[in-house]
Amino acid sequence: MGKYLGMDHPTASFPYTIPKRLNALSRPRRGFIEASDGPGYTQSGIRKSALNGQPSDRVNDIAWPWLRRLILVKKMYRNKFDQERLEKLDRMIEASNATLYSKLAHCTVDLKKPQEGKEIKKKKGWSESDWKKHMDYLAMVAAPKREFQPPPVKRGKSVPLEALLPRIKEISSPADFKCYRRQSKEVWYKDPIKVQPAALKYQITDRTKKLAAPRSLHEG
Repeated sequence: MGKYLGMDHPTASFPYTIPKRLNALSRPRRGFIEASDGPGYTQSGIRKSALNGQPSDRVNDIAWPWLRRLILVKKMYRNKFDQERLEKLDRMIEASNATLYSKLAHCTVDLKKPQEGKEIKKKKGWSESDWKKHMDYLAMVAAPKREFQPPPVKRGKSVPLEALLPRIKEISSPADFKCYRRQSKEVWYKDPIKVQPAALKYQITDRTKKLAAPRSLHEG
């Protein structure tokens, strides 16, 4: 690589052009020590940089257990854990409650309010007016259902059977269906190919003869 931040032209040993950008990126940072043996590992095979690295705040926040699980654990083992362990569990609940992920999931809890021993409101008994409304409703529901009869059918004036017999006989007789046949069998049919007899006896007029005579055309 070149000593200046410029472009290196191809040489006999390296027949490629090295741009200015690669020369700038190839310069080592301050305090960087290049080791020939590569990154260091412990005897168990863990990279030393992984042990010395510091996680970001996002990784620390997401590493905390779910807030609801911590609260359930505290309720289940509050009579079995000692005071020191319960205080440690309270600190874990506070840390998990303050994370960004708990706020985004809308599962944060107001720790200042007492979570245990809430006062249970007793149900208020019914008054006389409530019982009266309830009994009126039961009487309305217990009433038999109303039957809705269909409206009567409006019919015409009645006629004796003897007056209807002629029409009944007419309707009961089978209908006369039209028998279709060829057009050539019809009376009004005219054969387009056959010459009519009247045309053979036709006598042309003088006017027709005059029009049928050929005209003389001018020569040239």
